[in-house]
Amino acid sequence: MKIVNTFEQYLISKGIEVVQEINFDLKSKKITEEMLKEQLKLISEFHEKVKGSTIGVKERLDSRAGRIVENYKVNIKKLKRDIVRFKENGPSHIFEEIVLYKGDEYVNRGEEVIKTIYDNNYYDLILRSMKNKEICLGNVDFSNLVSGENIKIKSAKKASCNMVEIDCYNLLYKYKKKGLDVNFKELTRYFCELENLEDNSYRFIIACLSFPYEVTKQCNNYRLRKGEFTEDEYLLKLQKAIVQDSMTLL
Repeated sequence: MKIVNTFEQYLISKGIEVVQEINFDLKSKKITEEMLKEQLKLISEFHEKVKGSTIGVKERLDSRAGRIVENYKVNIKKLKRDIVRFKENGPSHIFEEIVLYKGDEYVNRGEEVIKTIYDNNYYDLILRSMKNKEICLGNVDFSNLVSGENIKIKSAKKASCNMVEIDCYNLLYKYKKKGLDVNFKELTRYFCELENLEDNSYRFIIACLSFPYEVTKQCNNYRLRKGEFTEDEYLLKLQKAIVQDSMTLL
């Protein structure tokens, strides 16, 4: 077995180019549903090339299978605590008033997401990922992963041993958060067909895309970084998060 020192060298051995720059200016591009389909196809091709044993690679990849759902559970637990605290102490700012007014809605959605994931054989997805030795790139956006004569990537810093579903989620969530008007369910189904994944994978991705991540993130920031921003700045961040989390696909 040929021993290589870094994961980038492993990628090169699989026919993937690691380049210094990728010329894709997101600001000047209008991302379309067809572009997202092409990127999902490229992600699937990347997965097919890199999956398998990395025993010969000295630089070990982190295993992140299951981490996203554990983070969801922690975030919902903390949001519940925030709601209880704001009720007991009384809201000190409109940020806290909004959390009291809308918080239960996000708790209920988050719990529905988690229940949907577990009801659709979540542990089987993790076991399949481990058995197949699946690898996710993490950053699968147009500025980091492109096609050419060979697949090219700029950085593998976010690569990990993880379920291939997570790379689909990573791409689609970014553009759902931006409010892009595309059919996320159809795109998810397309990815699952490319990867020969079953319906539980589709439901897993759709559930993850529905989690109120931005709202729980801003509540975490408000709690942990209080004083770093003004109350009005925290409020603006929360209002933006509410807009970003407005769509649920469940």
